[in-house]
Amino acid sequence: MLNQSLYSYKDALDREGIIFTFCGPISHDIVEGVGVTLKSQMQEDDVSRTTAMKVFAIFIEQVQNVINYSQERNDTSVDMGMGIIVVGKHDNKHFIVGGNKIHTSKVAELEKNLKDLVKMDKNELKIFYKEKRKVNNNADSKGAGIGFIEMARKATQPLEYSFEKIDDAYSFFSIEANI
Repeated sequence: MLNQSLYSYKDALDREGIIFTFCGPISHDIVEGVGVTLKSQMQEDDVSRTTAMKVFAIFIEQVQNVINYSQERNDTSVDMGMGIIVVGKHDNKHFIVGGNKIHTSKVAELEKNLKDLVKMDKNELKIFYKEKRKVNNNADSKGAGIGFIEMARKATQPLEYSFEKIDDAYSFFSIEANI
């Protein structure tokens, strides 16, 4: 049964254009190995260097988000968050999706910030990025939302995001960038 289920899962991933997916404990150590894999796959697919660099940069931001903000932690390490990262290609566009568990109490503020961000054009994003780099105004934040701004600047479409309530304490946050 497992073999048939796993093949069906792999087949579905192939149909959806998934190049890479990882679900579980995510750490900085994963980045190096995945970087080599992504680079190799994109060279095989003859992807431009600029696109490949944007995909990898957004992948890094997604990993950082899971490591820094996931409320589901690996007990053995504070630098390891539980989450999911997916990289794929559909209709000649690459997509990078990340997701992790967050406190439900953080949803409203995060959603407001993201709504504001997706309304900005490239020039507004550039100015906003420079402003945020100058000041870190949130004590809980490890980057003042810089990662989301970076993703928005590199993406060719507005970021897409969702929140799925798990229970009163936690929600699952997902964010997608397209190039």
